[in-house]
Amino acid sequence: MLVTGLVIGSDVWAGSLHDLPVPAAITQDTLDHARAFDGNYVFDGGQKQRDGVNEAIETSLAAINPMVRKLGRQRLQETNAIPKNLSIRVDDEAVAILFDGEGHRAQLDGTPHKTESKQGDKVKVSHRVRGTKLVELLDGVGGDRQNDFKLNAGGSRVTVQVKITSSHLPVPVEYQLTYKRK
Repeated sequence: MLVTGLVIGSDVWAGSLHDLPVPAAITQDTLDHARAFDGNYVFDGGQKQRDGVNEAIETSLAAINPMVRKLGRQRLQETNAIPKNLSIRVDDEAVAILFDGEGHRAQLDGTPHKTESKQGDKVKVSHRVRGTKLVELLDGVGGDRQNDFKLNAGGSRVTVQVKITSSHLPVPVEYQLTYKRK
């Protein structure tokens, strides 16, 4: 089992991320789009993107009660450390997405897979292709994370658009990370 530490956790399942219908079968076109992502990548976003993660966290925290900001900041910084490496593996029916060697494998048709985060929290994970993007949905017990992976025209770089939502965060945490193919 593959797990990641990139999810906010609590006690109950969130439910909105996986409400999209599951296709009956994976089409060849969908599989071809997903296979284009297959490979190993290294973080290439530099200091600008590192600062962007911190700015996104602070923007979100500015909207919550000052009494809980310190705890929220610590939790968000821990769960949003920038991974140095990204690996995406695609087979005929599933995708494994690993950040620094930890992550999840799930069916490419969007079927939610129940598993646990690195911290032991329950999480549902799904992968699917939407247009030209590979989308990973992590439905955590106290918050949700959506990672949208988009390849550049030459396939040498992948941009990950991250969006974290939680009932504890009136403003989502949103940022972007760029990885270069090894």
